[in-house]
Amino acid sequence: MDNIKTTIGKDVIESLTLGMYEDSRFIYREYIQNGADQIDKAVEEGLLHSLQDGKIEIEINPIAKAISIFDNATGIESNQVQPILKNIAQSTKDRTKNKGFRGIGRLGGLAYCDKLIFETSFKGEEIKSYLIWDSQKLKSIINNRSTKEEATFVIDEVTKLYTEREKHDAHYFKVTLEGVSNKNLINKENIYQYLSMVAPVLYNKGFIFKSKIYDKAKELNCKIDEYPIFVNKDQVFKSYTTSIYKGENGNKSKIDEVYDIDIYELRNYKSKLLAWGWYSISKFEKAMPVINIARSLRLRKGNIQIGLEDTLTKLFKEARGTKYFFGEIHAVSPELIPNARRDYFLDNSELKEFEKLVKSKFNELHLLMLP
Repeated sequence: MDNIKTTIGKDVIESLTLGMYEDSRFIYREYIQNGADQIDKAVEEGLLHSLQDGKIEIEINPIAKAISIFDNATGIESNQVQPILKNIAQSTKDRTKNKGFRGIGRLGGLAYCDKLIFETSFKGEEIKSYLIWDSQKLKSIINNRSTKEEATFVIDEVTKLYTEREKHDAHYFKVTLEGVSNKNLINKENIYQYLSMVAPVLYNKGFIFKSKIYDKAKELNCKIDEYPIFVNKDQVFKSYTTSIYKGENGNKSKIDEVYDIDIYELRNYKSKLLAWGWYSISKFEKAMPVINIARSLRLRKGNIQIGLEDTLTKLFKEARGTKYFFGEIHAVSPELIPNARRDYFLDNSELKEFEKLVKSKFNELHLLMLP
């Protein structure tokens, strides 16, 4: 029997881009983690002195229905723009080291805009490149069920490359979404709050226990990656505070106070450190109301949140249990690998051991809640 040529149909593009995320805000996380990886690389190569010299600037224009995400990292060489930005799931990143590594997330914005534009320049080249994805045309081709185009043909049909002159020493990468149809994505306050708990940013200046967290990270030789990230020029900080509130914005009142934090390590039977974390200590009188943006015990890898506030709920005895606390679990084992949607880890033996350790710790925390 003759071999039949393998083809990959256009619907795979929809699965990997237009249908990738349940929460539209996840696209910000994807672009931020790509920018963070490039800032790391820029520091390694001496282009930037430290992570704090890097910056990720988000601009949200609800009137123009436009979003841009800019970073001042390495950019992409002009001869690599198409090989990198037109290929799907062919990332060369190290999954044990980089925050993003599958080469999928950068196209997440296609689901929510008319045009997705990548603009970049690489230091030493007097050129900047634009790769434009026509999202409307892409959706039209995919939705036309009378044709059966291959995925590579579709990508070539909906992308265009342009170049312009640029300063010799310019280096950056910018993503622009034009014609954004999703209202949640152009709500500045909503996005700022979301990123304050998801993005790899500094702790709030008023969170007095942050020095204990940094000291523990230093003791364990576990660096907490933090980057200057801005939303419409306002720097984003984690929303942890020492006060617990009830009510709503503009009409809230204090009901409890965090008077300390406890820090712990999660090690397997060989004493290998899988993760470490901290949780707030208060009177534990009730689950924190929703007005407390930072409530819950949250899972992080590379200081980027995995999933949302309820990701670890399934490991607590009571579903509401994690909401009695502020806190984080920082996964450090290379074998705890975020899945494609970054809402949990890939299923493997390391994850099973991690979950066992977390459940044991959460059983201890459950006792703190009892009257």
